[in-house]
Amino acid sequence: MKINIWLLLSIGALILSVIVLIDNTVAKLMGGFMLLVLLAYFAEVSRESKTQITRMQKALDKLRSAYSELDDQAKIIIRTDLELNRTQEELDKKITGLYTLHEIGKLISSTLEMQKVFMQITEPLILKLGYEKAIVFLDSPVQEKMECKAMIGFDSEQAQKIKQAEIRELLAKNNHRQKDIILVKDAGSASDEQRGWQKLFAVTSFVFIPLIVKDQAIGCLFVGNNNPYSRISKGDLDFLFILANQLSIAIDNAKLYAEIKLSHDELEIRVEDRTKELAIANDELLKLNKMKSDFVSAVSHELRTPLTSIKGYAAILMAGRLGEVSSVQQDKLRKINIHSDELIQLVNDLLDIARIESGKVGMDIRYISLTDIVKSTIDLFFPQVDEKQITLSADLPDNTVMVWADQYKIARVFMNLVANAIKFTPVNGEIILLVKPDDNFVRVAISDSGIGMSNKDLSCIFDEFYRVDNAINVEKKGTGLGLSLAKKIIEAHSGNIWVESEIGKGTTFYFTLSLRKIEAPQISVV
Repeated sequence: MKINIWLLLSIGALILSVIVLIDNTVAKLMGGFMLLVLLAYFAEVSRESKTQITRMQKALDKLRSAYSELDDQAKIIIRTDLELNRTQEELDKKITGLYTLHEIGKLISSTLEMQKVFMQITEPLILKLGYEKAIVFLDSPVQEKMECKAMIGFDSEQAQKIKQAEIRELLAKNNHRQKDIILVKDAGSASDEQRGWQKLFAVTSFVFIPLIVKDQAIGCLFVGNNNPYSRISKGDLDFLFILANQLSIAIDNAKLYAEIKLSHDELEIRVEDRTKELAIANDELLKLNKMKSDFVSAVSHELRTPLTSIKGYAAILMAGRLGEVSSVQQDKLRKINIHSDELIQLVNDLLDIARIESGKVGMDIRYISLTDIVKSTIDLFFPQVDEKQITLSADLPDNTVMVWADQYKIARVFMNLVANAIKFTPVNGEIILLVKPDDNFVRVAISDSGIGMSNKDLSCIFDEFYRVDNAINVEKKGTGLGLSLAKKIIEAHSGNIWVESEIGKGTTFYFTLSLRKIEAPQISVV
């Protein structure tokens, strides 16, 4: 309990005064008592002061500890802020670098011309990457040196010195292979050898990065700064490696494009020359072909007249109109008649082919019944197939098939193809004539179960005078004109004709004719 010292002294003084008036002895006793009270009070006050001092000391210690912690936290915050600022600067630099690399990559990949690739590497883009100077060196196998293809940040005098310097020889002299990276991070890290590079390029820090294509060095990229405080970091090198890779790919693509363009130009010249040669040769062939057709036509006409006379006189002799003829003479005259017919047929085929090739053939296009032509063909060849015991049949639609064509010439095609099938079909074989209409055309197929043909024969079967080399053709002679004539007639009708065959399994000839009305055919000279 705290006691007010002034109040006690006042009360004590008052009491002491009263006692002194009453009794001096008592006054002395009271004075001693008051002295004891004062001493007790001061002892209590002293204890409380010590307690307060102890408390204050503890509070001060806590304040000192809190201040120390606060100071440490402040230092950490300042250090963190500095690190964040540095990190932000590095991130900004990387973002700028990546954007610049993307921009450069987009520019150099947008062209396939070598010179335009180098023109895309401009000073503003190099400055964005944080460098003052840049050079692209390319290896020149012909001149056996490295040529400057692009230079950024050099005046004319510096550029001239660099172009005159033998960069390849300097690299070799200093034991650097072309695939090596030469790096001087800052002004103070250059060796004696590298100080020579610093002087030549007027820089304090620089790097040579090789340009690699398919594991072969084709040149190098040089970048540098003349700022004594600049430094090339690992992050900078990563960007430069990406740039060097982009350049290598763009240069390789440009080289390939140049090679392809050169080959294309050379090929164009060769094709043009060859086309001119072919045009001249074609003109010559057309002239020769016309001469051949004219010759065949003239000779055929000249042959037909005496052949007709021979056949006529043979018939008169066989009839005995010029006297009696013996059986031996009859046989000889019969052979003369048969061979005359064969020669007349050959002459007619030659004349037809000559007329078609010359464009002088007459085409009587009418709306005719293809069904009737098929039936007439079967009736015509009935004696021959009956003799060989061959089955000759037709697979026809229920309705009559009508086409626009020259009836005589289409009948001639059927006769030639069916005669060919009979010739190569063995006894008890089968021949089928199939007619199948479609939307715009009709397809005809003449199939036989004969001996078939090889692929070699198939490629030549429609050539004039071509005859398949087999035992049947050796035994039975022919002109080799029937199939060629059939092809020319079908093509004159704007149709197609082709053949499919397999040895031992028979042959099928196909051709198409238009179901729509066609104009008089335009026949090309072959």
